[in-house]
Amino acid sequence: MSEQLYDEQPRSAKKKWLVAFLLLIGLPVGGYYGFAAWRHAASHVSTDNAYVQADMAQITPRVHGTVIEVPVNENWWVKPGQVLVRLDTRDYEVRLAEAKAALTRARESVDQLFAAVAVADERRRATQSQIQAAQAEVAVAQAEFHQAELDFHRAKQLAEEEIIPAQRLDLAKTQYDAARSRLHSKQQQLEEAKKNETTRGREADLARAALGNTVAGERSEHSLVKQAEAAVHEAELNLSYCTLVAPMEGMVSRKAIEVGQRVQPGQALMALLPLHKVYIEANYKETQLTHVRVGQPVEIRADVYPDHVYHGTVESLSGGTGAAFSLLPPENATGNWVKVVQRLPVKITLTEPPPPDLPLRVGLSVEAAIDVSNHDGPQLRSLLQEHKDKEEGLGAAGAQGPTALIATPTKIAQGNR
Repeated sequence: MSEQLYDEQPRSAKKKWLVAFLLLIGLPVGGYYGFAAWRHAASHVSTDNAYVQADMAQITPRVHGTVIEVPVNENWWVKPGQVLVRLDTRDYEVRLAEAKAALTRARESVDQLFAAVAVADERRRATQSQIQAAQAEVAVAQAEFHQAELDFHRAKQLAEEEIIPAQRLDLAKTQYDAARSRLHSKQQQLEEAKKNETTRGREADLARAALGNTVAGERSEHSLVKQAEAAVHEAELNLSYCTLVAPMEGMVSRKAIEVGQRVQPGQALMALLPLHKVYIEANYKETQLTHVRVGQPVEIRADVYPDHVYHGTVESLSGGTGAAFSLLPPENATGNWVKVVQRLPVKITLTEPPPPDLPLRVGLSVEAAIDVSNHDGPQLRSLLQEHKDKEEGLGAAGAQGPTALIATPTKIAQGNR
């Protein structure tokens, strides 16, 4: 009995010492981690209503046609300029040939217009020469008529005095009548030449009007040629649209096209997802956004990779809540009203692309925690826009109005890391 009591006393003492040791070790460790958790919660706002997003590109044709080749498959990674779909080009090749033939006809028509102007000008110059010749002939006829008139009057006086015979008077009268007839004839020819010159002038003006302001050395600038060249360019563009290429690097998704299918302009054929440029759209409660600013650092944990932490930066805050942009926005001015805490989308960009072995897919759920310990940055400014303005040399000149409150979000983000 005494031996049993002796054995129980040391065991009880050992338990007490063990409990005391555990308390001595556990209390500081628990206090440290508890303080760290409290400090993190006090300086961060987090939400699990966050998802991976990307600027998806829809591949749609600009022209109608029949698919003859689809050299990519679902979930393939493509580079910019890589061929995605080929359409039958025969119809557009025929249209291009027609447009080129029309261009040739237009150039020939312009050449004919220039030739018509040259002919009209030549005819006008010939008519002007005829006028000059007719004027000279009228002058000669006037001189002859004047001389015949003097001879006739002199012969008439001499005949009255019976100095010359009547035969001489008759001859002078005949020459006088002939000179007057020739003068009238030459004057009529001059009038006809002037009328012809007016007609030729109108023809030349009409020919020049058909040319417009085009000069001989700029035949390609004529409106007919320009219009035909535009038609050729349009046909070439339509022919080039038969080959659809990747506008950017990304993964092929939602492929809905096969060989032989007839497609129409605007029809969605496939989508490209730039998984190397994904971002996070976190929907925070309005009560959490009091100190959220552009440029603040963010810790991101994806459900698919729970042990990895992605780092990002607040790029911008949306201009409206999700309810404001919904298909049926709330009508709070009608009926009974119950206040509901709204959520505002916050765009978060990654500071570096995801690791190759830990890629993020569009639509994955993540948890985002924003460090709000430094809230001196702006709220109404996009960080990417700020960087673009700096690259273009706009600086402060590009930040007017509400954006004039901008600090330096890049420095803010770096200072909090």
